[in-house]
Amino acid sequence: MSSSNTPSSTISPPALKPLKLNSAGLGQSTTSKEKPAPVSSKLQAPKLNFSLGGSDNNNSKSTAKSATSKLTPPKLNFALGGNKSSGSSKLATPKLSFSLGETAVKPVVIKNVTATTWSPTTTSLVLVKRELETHDSMSFTFAAADQTLFDFKPGQFVTLTVEIDGKTHYRAYSISSVPQQKQLRLTIKRVPDGLVSNWLADNLAIGDNLSALNIAGQFNSSDCQHKAKLLLVSAGCGITPVMSIAKTLLAQDSDADIEFLHCARDKDNVIFHAEMQTLIAQHRNFKVQLLLENSDGFATFSRENNSNALAHQTGMVSKDVIQQLYPDLQDRTIFLCGPVGFMKAVENIAQESDFDMANFFQESFTPAADNKQQDNITSGASTASVMLYVPDFAVEKEVAQGSSLLELLENNGVPIIGACRAGVCGSCKCKVTSGEVKSTSSETLTAAEIEQGFVLACSSTVEGDVTVALS
Repeated sequence: MSSSNTPSSTISPPALKPLKLNSAGLGQSTTSKEKPAPVSSKLQAPKLNFSLGGSDNNNSKSTAKSATSKLTPPKLNFALGGNKSSGSSKLATPKLSFSLGETAVKPVVIKNVTATTWSPTTTSLVLVKRELETHDSMSFTFAAADQTLFDFKPGQFVTLTVEIDGKTHYRAYSISSVPQQKQLRLTIKRVPDGLVSNWLADNLAIGDNLSALNIAGQFNSSDCQHKAKLLLVSAGCGITPVMSIAKTLLAQDSDADIEFLHCARDKDNVIFHAEMQTLIAQHRNFKVQLLLENSDGFATFSRENNSNALAHQTGMVSKDVIQQLYPDLQDRTIFLCGPVGFMKAVENIAQESDFDMANFFQESFTPAADNKQQDNITSGASTASVMLYVPDFAVEKEVAQGSSLLELLENNGVPIIGACRAGVCGSCKCKVTSGEVKSTSSETLTAAEIEQGFVLACSSTVEGDVTVALS
Protein backbone atom coordinates (compact mmCIF):
# COMPACT_ATOMS: atom_id res chain seq x y z
CA MET A 1 0.00 0.00 0.00
CA SER A 2 1.40 3.35 -0.98
CA SER A 3 1.70 6.12 1.50
CA SER A 4 1.71 8.71 -1.29
CA ASN A 5 -1.35 10.74 -2.16
CA THR A 6 -0.57 10.27 -5.92
CA PRO A 7 -1.56 7.00 -7.71
CA SER A 8 1.47 4.96 -8.98
CA SER A 9 1.88 2.88 -12.19
CA THR A 10 3.43 -0.55 -12.79
CA ILE A 11 6.67 -0.76 -14.86
CA SER A 12 6.95 -3.92 -17.07
CA PRO A 13 10.16 -4.35 -19.18
CA PRO A 14 11.10 -4.18 -21.96
CA ALA A 15 8.87 -1.19 -22.78
CA LEU A 16 7.25 1.55 -20.77
CA LYS A 17 3.65 1.99 -21.79
CA PRO A 18 2.39 5.50 -21.35
CA LEU A 19 -0.66 6.00 -19.09
CA LYS A 20 -3.68 7.99 -20.05
CA LEU A 21 -6.22 9.52 -17.80
CA ASN A 22 -9.63 9.14 -19.39
CA SER A 23 -13.21 8.59 -18.44
CA ALA A 24 -12.63 4.86 -18.07
CA GLY A 25 -10.31 5.28 -15.09
CA LEU A 26 -6.68 5.66 -14.11
CA GLY A 27 -3.99 3.28 -15.52
CA GLN A 28 -5.52 2.08 -18.80
CA SER A 29 -3.06 1.54 -21.72
CA THR A 30 -3.31 3.77 -24.85
CA THR A 31 -2.40 0.91 -27.21
CA SER A 32 -4.37 -1.99 -25.71
CA LYS A 33 -8.12 -2.47 -25.67
CA GLU A 34 -7.76 -5.05 -22.92
CA LYS A 35 -8.84 -3.73 -19.53
CA PRO A 36 -6.13 -4.43 -16.94
CA ALA A 37 -6.91 -5.91 -13.58
CA PRO A 38 -6.83 -3.50 -10.66
CA VAL A 39 -3.55 -3.23 -8.89
CA SER A 40 -3.48 -4.00 -5.14
CA SER A 41 -1.70 -0.76 -4.40
CA LYS A 42 -4.43 1.38 -5.97
CA LEU A 43 -6.26 3.66 -3.47
CA GLN A 44 -10.03 3.54 -3.78
CA ALA A 45 -11.76 6.87 -3.73
CA PRO A 46 -13.78 7.48 -0.54
CA LYS A 47 -17.55 7.45 -0.81
CA LEU A 48 -20.23 9.38 1.13
CA ASN A 49 -23.33 7.25 1.42
CA PHE A 50 -26.74 8.45 2.64
CA SER A 51 -29.06 5.54 3.40
CA LEU A 52 -32.75 5.80 4.29
CA GLY A 53 -33.80 2.41 5.59
CA GLY A 54 -32.93 -1.07 4.32
CA SER A 55 -29.54 -2.81 4.21
CA ASP A 56 -26.30 -0.90 3.75
CA ASN A 57 -24.52 -3.64 1.66
CA ASN A 58 -22.58 -2.41 -1.41
CA ASN A 59 -23.74 -3.42 -4.92
CA SER A 60 -21.21 -5.93 -6.41
CA LYS A 61 -21.99 -4.91 -10.00
CA SER A 62 -20.75 -1.36 -9.48
CA THR A 63 -17.75 -2.10 -7.29
CA ALA A 64 -14.52 -3.78 -8.45
CA LYS A 65 -13.26 -6.73 -6.44
CA SER A 66 -10.49 -5.57 -4.13
CA ALA A 67 -7.70 -7.25 -2.26
CA THR A 68 -7.95 -7.87 1.45
CA SER A 69 -5.44 -5.06 2.01
CA LYS A 70 -7.76 -2.45 0.49
CA LEU A 71 -8.74 0.38 2.82
CA THR A 72 -12.51 0.60 3.14
CA PRO A 73 -13.52 4.24 2.86
CA PRO A 74 -15.36 5.90 5.76
CA LYS A 75 -19.07 6.46 5.39
CA LEU A 76 -21.50 8.94 6.94
CA ASN A 77 -24.72 7.05 7.38
CA PHE A 78 -28.11 8.58 8.24
CA ALA A 79 -30.43 5.70 9.04
CA LEU A 80 -34.18 5.86 9.54
CA GLY A 81 -34.88 2.35 10.76
CA GLY A 82 -33.40 -0.87 9.31
CA ASN A 83 -30.12 -2.66 10.13
CA LYS A 84 -26.49 -2.05 9.27
CA SER A 85 -24.31 -4.99 8.21
CA SER A 86 -20.77 -5.12 6.85
CA GLY A 87 -18.32 -7.76 5.62
CA SER A 88 -16.05 -9.37 8.16
CA SER A 89 -12.93 -8.49 6.14
CA LYS A 90 -13.59 -4.79 6.07
CA LEU A 91 -12.50 -2.23 8.58
CA ALA A 92 -15.54 -1.09 10.49
CA THR A 93 -16.43 2.43 9.49
CA PRO A 94 -17.65 5.17 11.83
CA LYS A 95 -21.36 5.97 11.55
CA LEU A 96 -23.54 8.89 12.60
CA SER A 97 -27.03 7.51 12.97
CA PHE A 98 -30.26 9.44 13.40
CA SER A 99 -33.00 6.94 14.24
CA LEU A 100 -36.71 7.60 14.12
CA GLY A 101 -37.64 4.01 14.77
CA GLU A 102 -39.59 2.48 17.64
CA THR A 103 -37.43 3.90 20.43
CA ALA A 104 -39.69 5.76 22.86
CA VAL A 105 -38.73 9.33 23.66
CA LYS A 106 -39.38 10.18 27.31
CA PRO A 107 -41.51 13.31 27.47
CA VAL A 108 -40.43 16.27 29.58
CA VAL A 109 -42.89 16.69 32.39
CA ILE A 110 -43.44 20.28 33.53
CA LYS A 111 -44.86 20.29 36.99
CA ASN A 112 -47.45 22.82 37.97
CA VAL A 113 -45.89 25.41 40.22
CA THR A 114 -48.39 26.27 42.96
CA ALA A 115 -48.26 29.07 45.46
CA THR A 116 -46.70 28.07 48.76
CA THR A 117 -49.16 30.13 50.80
CA TRP A 118 -52.88 29.50 51.10
CA SER A 119 -55.12 32.07 49.45
CA PRO A 120 -58.67 32.18 50.86
CA THR A 121 -59.95 33.85 47.70
CA THR A 122 -59.04 30.89 45.50
CA THR A 123 -58.81 27.80 47.70
CA SER A 124 -61.35 26.27 50.07
CA LEU A 125 -60.70 24.68 53.44
CA VAL A 126 -61.18 20.93 53.83
CA LEU A 127 -61.94 19.49 57.26
CA VAL A 128 -59.47 16.72 58.09
CA LYS A 129 -59.94 16.30 61.85
CA ARG A 130 -62.43 16.92 64.67
CA GLU A 131 -61.39 16.81 68.34
CA LEU A 132 -63.55 17.28 71.43
CA GLU A 133 -61.69 19.59 73.82
CA THR A 134 -64.36 19.92 76.52
CA HIS A 135 -68.04 19.02 76.69
CA ASP A 136 -68.91 22.23 74.82
CA SER A 137 -65.82 23.06 72.77
CA MET A 138 -64.28 21.38 69.75
CA SER A 139 -61.17 21.83 67.59
CA PHE A 140 -61.59 21.68 63.81
CA THR A 141 -58.43 21.06 61.80
CA PHE A 142 -58.48 22.09 58.15
CA ALA A 143 -56.13 21.61 55.21
CA ALA A 144 -56.04 23.73 52.08
CA ALA A 145 -57.53 22.03 49.03
CA ASP A 146 -54.25 22.71 47.18
CA GLN A 147 -52.07 21.56 50.11
CA THR A 148 -50.43 24.96 50.56
CA LEU A 149 -49.12 26.43 53.81
CA PHE A 150 -51.11 28.69 56.10
CA ASP A 151 -49.34 31.98 56.69
CA PHE A 152 -50.65 34.19 59.48
CA LYS A 153 -49.55 36.04 62.59
CA PRO A 154 -49.98 34.16 65.88
CA GLY A 155 -53.13 35.46 67.56
CA GLN A 156 -55.06 36.32 64.38
CA PHE A 157 -58.46 34.99 63.29
CA VAL A 158 -59.98 33.71 60.06
CA THR A 159 -63.40 34.68 58.75
CA LEU A 160 -65.44 31.68 57.60
CA THR A 161 -68.32 31.68 55.13
CA VAL A 162 -71.04 29.26 56.21
CA GLU A 163 -74.30 28.59 54.38
CA ILE A 164 -77.17 27.52 56.60
CA ASP A 165 -80.67 26.93 55.21
CA GLY A 166 -79.83 28.78 52.02
CA LYS A 167 -78.49 31.86 53.77
CA THR A 168 -74.81 32.84 53.93
CA HIS A 169 -73.34 33.75 57.31
CA TYR A 170 -69.89 35.11 58.17
CA ARG A 171 -68.12 34.40 61.44
CA ALA A 172 -64.59 35.07 62.66
CA TYR A 173 -62.79 32.41 64.70
CA SER A 174 -59.38 32.66 66.32
CA ILE A 175 -56.64 30.32 65.09
CA SER A 176 -55.15 27.99 67.70
CA SER A 177 -52.41 26.43 65.54
CA VAL A 178 -48.99 27.81 64.54
CA PRO A 179 -48.17 29.47 61.19
CA GLN A 180 -46.31 27.99 58.20
CA GLN A 181 -47.99 24.60 58.54
CA LYS A 182 -50.23 22.68 56.13
CA GLN A 183 -52.99 22.53 58.72
CA LEU A 184 -55.11 25.26 60.30
CA ARG A 185 -56.86 24.61 63.61
CA LEU A 186 -59.89 26.52 64.88
CA THR A 187 -61.21 25.82 68.36
CA ILE A 188 -64.89 26.73 68.68
CA LYS A 189 -67.13 26.71 71.71
CA ARG A 190 -70.84 26.08 71.66
CA VAL A 191 -72.95 29.09 72.58
CA PRO A 192 -76.56 28.90 73.77
CA ASP A 193 -78.68 29.78 70.72
CA GLY A 194 -75.48 30.41 68.76
CA LEU A 195 -76.31 29.94 65.10
CA VAL A 196 -73.01 29.26 63.32
CA SER A 197 -70.86 27.79 66.09
CA ASN A 198 -73.51 25.22 67.00
CA TRP A 199 -74.16 24.37 63.35
CA LEU A 200 -70.46 23.66 62.82
CA ALA A 201 -70.33 21.39 65.86
CA ASP A 202 -73.43 19.47 64.80
CA ASN A 203 -73.00 19.28 61.03
CA LEU A 204 -69.44 19.77 59.78
CA ALA A 205 -68.00 16.38 58.81
CA ILE A 206 -64.58 15.13 57.72
CA GLY A 207 -64.05 15.97 54.06
CA ASP A 208 -66.48 18.90 54.04
CA ASN A 209 -65.39 22.16 52.42
CA LEU A 210 -65.72 25.69 53.75
CA SER A 211 -64.89 29.01 52.15
CA ALA A 212 -63.12 31.82 53.97
CA LEU A 213 -62.74 35.53 53.41
CA ASN A 214 -59.42 36.36 55.00
CA ILE A 215 -57.07 36.09 57.93
CA ALA A 216 -56.75 39.26 59.98
CA GLY A 217 -56.42 40.70 63.46
CA GLN A 218 -54.29 43.34 65.18
CA PHE A 219 -53.91 41.21 68.30
CA ASN A 220 -50.84 39.15 67.45
CA SER A 221 -47.30 38.59 68.66
CA SER A 222 -45.77 39.81 65.39
CA ASP A 223 -47.20 43.33 65.27
CA CYS A 224 -47.41 43.86 69.04
CA GLN A 225 -43.85 44.54 70.16
CA HIS A 226 -43.15 42.52 73.29
CA LYS A 227 -40.41 41.76 75.77
CA ALA A 228 -38.61 38.46 76.18
CA LYS A 229 -40.67 37.87 79.32
CA LEU A 230 -44.43 37.50 78.75
CA LEU A 231 -47.58 36.92 80.75
CA LEU A 232 -50.36 35.32 78.70
CA VAL A 233 -53.78 35.60 80.34
CA SER A 234 -56.98 33.96 79.12
CA ALA A 235 -60.36 32.72 80.24
CA GLY A 236 -62.78 30.29 78.63
CA CYS A 237 -62.37 30.00 74.86
CA GLY A 238 -60.22 33.14 74.92
CA ILE A 239 -57.37 30.67 75.30
CA THR A 240 -57.53 30.02 71.54
CA PRO A 241 -55.39 32.91 70.17
CA VAL A 242 -53.20 32.94 73.27
CA MET A 243 -52.29 29.29 72.74
CA SER A 244 -51.23 30.06 69.18
CA ILE A 245 -48.95 32.82 70.50
CA ALA A 246 -47.47 30.54 73.17
CA LYS A 247 -46.73 27.62 70.83
CA THR A 248 -45.20 29.83 68.17
CA LEU A 249 -42.92 31.65 70.59
CA LEU A 250 -41.80 28.37 72.16
CA ALA A 251 -40.99 26.98 68.72
CA GLN A 252 -39.15 30.07 67.49
CA ASP A 253 -37.59 31.68 70.56
CA SER A 254 -35.79 29.47 73.05
CA ASP A 255 -35.03 32.53 75.21
CA ALA A 256 -38.67 33.47 75.76
CA ASP A 257 -39.85 33.36 79.38
CA ILE A 258 -43.57 32.59 79.19
CA GLU A 259 -46.00 32.57 82.10
CA PHE A 260 -49.51 31.42 81.21
CA LEU A 261 -52.51 32.16 83.46
CA HIS A 262 -55.77 30.54 82.39
CA CYS A 263 -59.07 30.89 84.22
CA ALA A 264 -61.94 28.41 83.96
CA ARG A 265 -65.01 27.23 85.84
CA ASP A 266 -63.51 23.83 86.73
CA LYS A 267 -61.14 21.16 85.41
CA ASP A 268 -63.69 19.88 82.91
CA ASN A 269 -63.79 23.29 81.24
CA VAL A 270 -60.05 23.71 80.69
CA ILE A 271 -59.50 23.80 76.92
CA PHE A 272 -56.12 22.40 75.75
CA HIS A 273 -55.42 20.85 79.15
CA ALA A 274 -53.53 17.87 77.69
CA GLU A 275 -51.69 20.09 75.22
CA MET A 276 -50.48 22.38 78.00
CA GLN A 277 -49.15 19.34 79.85
CA THR A 278 -47.15 18.35 76.78
CA LEU A 279 -45.71 21.84 76.34
CA ILE A 280 -44.70 21.95 79.99
CA ALA A 281 -42.86 18.65 79.61
CA GLN A 282 -41.02 19.91 76.54
CA HIS A 283 -40.16 23.48 77.58
CA ARG A 284 -38.73 24.52 80.91
CA ASN A 285 -39.31 28.18 80.03
CA PHE A 286 -43.08 27.63 79.89
CA LYS A 287 -45.12 27.72 83.11
CA VAL A 288 -48.87 27.45 83.47
CA GLN A 289 -51.12 28.45 86.36
CA LEU A 290 -54.79 27.49 86.30
CA LEU A 291 -57.20 29.60 88.30
CA LEU A 292 -60.42 27.62 88.81
CA GLU A 293 -63.67 28.63 90.40
CA ASN A 294 -64.09 25.03 91.55
CA SER A 295 -61.05 22.74 91.65
CA ASP A 296 -62.54 19.73 93.46
CA GLY A 297 -60.99 16.51 92.19
CA PHE A 298 -58.43 18.33 90.05
CA ALA A 299 -55.29 16.28 89.33
CA THR A 300 -52.09 18.28 89.00
CA PHE A 301 -49.64 17.33 86.26
CA SER A 302 -46.00 16.98 87.27
CA ARG A 303 -42.87 15.08 86.32
CA GLU A 304 -39.95 13.79 88.30
CA ASN A 305 -37.36 16.41 89.27
CA ASN A 306 -39.33 19.13 87.52
CA SER A 307 -40.54 22.14 89.44
CA ASN A 308 -42.27 23.40 86.32
CA ALA A 309 -45.65 21.75 86.80
CA LEU A 310 -49.21 22.60 85.79
CA ALA A 311 -50.29 24.26 88.99
CA HIS A 312 -53.75 25.39 90.00
CA GLN A 313 -55.61 27.16 92.71
CA THR A 314 -59.20 28.03 93.45
CA GLY A 315 -60.48 31.57 93.22
CA MET A 316 -61.16 34.51 91.00
CA VAL A 317 -58.66 36.80 89.30
CA SER A 318 -57.69 39.72 91.53
CA LYS A 319 -54.87 42.16 92.16
CA ASP A 320 -53.59 40.11 95.10
CA VAL A 321 -53.54 36.90 93.04
CA ILE A 322 -51.69 38.55 90.15
CA GLN A 323 -49.08 40.16 92.39
CA GLN A 324 -48.60 36.93 94.33
CA LEU A 325 -48.14 34.79 91.22
CA TYR A 326 -46.09 37.29 89.21
CA PRO A 327 -43.91 39.52 91.39
CA ASP A 328 -41.95 40.48 88.23
CA LEU A 329 -45.09 41.72 86.47
CA GLN A 330 -43.49 45.05 85.52
CA ASP A 331 -40.82 43.19 83.50
CA ARG A 332 -43.35 41.42 81.30
CA THR A 333 -45.61 42.07 78.33
CA ILE A 334 -49.25 41.04 78.83
CA PHE A 335 -51.39 39.39 76.14
CA LEU A 336 -55.01 39.03 77.27
CA CYS A 337 -58.11 37.40 75.75
CA GLY A 338 -61.41 36.31 77.23
CA PRO A 339 -64.95 37.44 78.01
CA VAL A 340 -65.47 41.18 78.15
CA GLY A 341 -66.02 41.36 81.92
CA PHE A 342 -62.96 39.24 82.64
CA MET A 343 -60.73 41.37 80.42
CA LYS A 344 -61.97 44.57 82.01
CA ALA A 345 -61.10 43.18 85.44
CA VAL A 346 -57.55 42.24 84.36
CA GLU A 347 -57.07 45.65 82.69
CA ASN A 348 -58.10 47.39 85.91
CA ILE A 349 -55.67 45.21 87.90
CA ALA A 350 -52.83 46.19 85.57
CA GLN A 351 -53.63 49.88 85.86
CA GLU A 352 -53.93 49.68 89.65
CA SER A 353 -50.54 47.94 89.71
CA ASP A 354 -48.97 50.88 87.79
CA PHE A 355 -48.26 48.57 84.90
CA ASP A 356 -46.93 50.21 81.73
CA MET A 357 -49.99 49.88 79.48
CA ALA A 358 -47.78 50.24 76.40
CA ASN A 359 -46.92 46.59 77.14
CA PHE A 360 -50.57 45.56 77.51
CA PHE A 361 -52.39 43.98 74.54
CA GLN A 362 -55.85 42.43 74.50
CA GLU A 363 -58.23 40.80 72.10
CA SER A 364 -61.42 42.68 72.78
CA PHE A 365 -63.74 39.95 71.66
CA THR A 366 -64.15 36.21 71.69
CA PRO A 367 -65.03 35.23 68.10
CA ALA A 368 -66.98 32.13 69.03
CA ALA A 369 -69.41 34.16 71.16
CA ASP A 370 -71.64 34.43 68.08
CA ASN A 371 -74.60 36.76 68.53
CA LYS A 372 -74.42 37.52 72.25
CA GLN A 373 -73.20 41.08 71.82
CA GLN A 374 -75.81 41.67 69.15
CA ASP A 375 -78.49 40.39 71.50
CA ASN A 376 -77.36 42.88 74.14
CA ILE A 377 -77.37 45.76 71.65
CA THR A 378 -80.79 44.91 70.25
CA SER A 379 -82.30 44.62 73.73
CA GLY A 380 -81.69 48.35 74.16
CA ALA A 381 -84.06 49.33 71.35
CA SER A 382 -86.92 51.64 72.32
CA THR A 383 -90.48 51.99 71.07
CA ALA A 384 -89.69 55.25 69.27
CA SER A 385 -89.26 55.11 65.49
CA VAL A 386 -86.59 56.57 63.23
CA MET A 387 -85.89 56.28 59.51
CA LEU A 388 -83.10 54.22 57.92
CA TYR A 389 -81.97 55.17 54.40
CA VAL A 390 -79.53 53.20 52.26
CA PRO A 391 -79.84 54.85 48.80
CA ASP A 392 -77.46 52.47 47.02
CA PHE A 393 -79.81 49.56 47.76
CA ALA A 394 -83.14 51.38 47.65
CA VAL A 395 -83.75 50.95 51.40
CA GLU A 396 -86.10 53.39 53.09
CA LYS A 397 -87.43 51.84 56.27
CA GLU A 398 -88.97 52.90 59.56
CA VAL A 399 -87.04 51.19 62.37
CA ALA A 400 -86.93 51.14 66.16
CA GLN A 401 -84.64 53.70 67.74
CA GLY A 402 -81.65 52.07 69.46
CA SER A 403 -81.61 49.05 67.14
CA SER A 404 -78.35 47.45 65.99
CA LEU A 405 -77.24 49.02 62.72
CA LEU A 406 -75.78 45.70 61.54
CA GLU A 407 -79.02 43.81 62.11
CA LEU A 408 -81.05 46.52 60.40
CA LEU A 409 -78.82 46.39 57.31
CA GLU A 410 -78.85 42.58 57.20
CA ASN A 411 -82.63 42.35 57.65
CA ASN A 412 -83.20 44.78 54.79
CA GLY A 413 -81.07 42.96 52.24
CA VAL A 414 -77.97 45.15 52.36
CA PRO A 415 -74.95 42.88 51.57
CA ILE A 416 -72.85 43.76 54.58
CA ILE A 417 -70.50 41.25 56.23
CA GLY A 418 -70.68 40.89 59.99
CA ALA A 419 -67.90 38.45 60.83
CA CYS A 420 -66.79 39.00 64.41
CA ARG A 421 -69.97 40.88 65.35
CA ALA A 422 -68.03 42.46 68.20
CA GLY A 423 -66.25 45.50 66.78
CA VAL A 424 -62.84 44.03 66.03
CA CYS A 425 -62.46 42.59 62.53
CA GLY A 426 -63.71 45.66 60.66
CA SER A 427 -65.68 43.68 58.06
CA CYS A 428 -68.90 45.63 58.75
CA LYS A 429 -67.38 49.06 58.25
CA CYS A 430 -69.84 51.47 56.66
CA LYS A 431 -70.25 55.23 56.30
CA VAL A 432 -72.94 57.32 57.97
CA THR A 433 -73.48 60.15 55.51
CA SER A 434 -76.11 61.87 57.66
CA GLY A 435 -77.85 61.26 60.97
CA GLU A 436 -76.77 59.95 64.33
CA VAL A 437 -75.52 56.60 65.61
CA LYS A 438 -73.97 55.55 68.92
CA SER A 439 -70.85 53.33 68.67
CA THR A 440 -69.19 51.25 71.36
CA SER A 441 -66.15 50.27 69.29
CA SER A 442 -64.00 51.88 66.62
CA GLU A 443 -60.97 49.63 67.05
CA THR A 444 -60.11 49.03 63.40
CA LEU A 445 -60.97 52.54 62.20
CA THR A 446 -58.39 55.24 61.66
CA ALA A 447 -58.84 58.79 62.95
CA ALA A 448 -59.37 59.94 59.37
CA GLU A 449 -62.10 57.33 58.78
CA ILE A 450 -63.90 58.30 61.97
CA GLU A 451 -63.73 61.94 60.90
CA GLN A 452 -65.29 60.99 57.54
CA GLY A 453 -68.22 59.24 59.26
CA PHE A 454 -67.19 55.58 59.10
CA VAL A 455 -68.53 53.30 61.85
CA LEU A 456 -68.60 49.60 62.68
CA ALA A 457 -72.18 48.52 62.15
CA CYS A 458 -71.98 45.63 64.64
CA SER A 459 -71.06 48.04 67.43
CA SER A 460 -73.43 50.87 66.51
CA THR A 461 -77.08 51.67 67.21
CA VAL A 462 -79.29 54.13 65.36
CA GLU A 463 -80.36 57.08 67.50
CA GLY A 464 -82.14 59.16 64.87
CA ASP A 465 -82.89 59.28 61.16
CA VAL A 466 -79.76 57.98 59.46
CA THR A 467 -78.43 57.56 55.92
CA VAL A 468 -75.80 54.87 55.33
CA ALA A 469 -73.46 53.92 52.49
CA LEU A 470 -71.18 50.87 52.30
CA SER A 471 -68.26 52.75 50.75
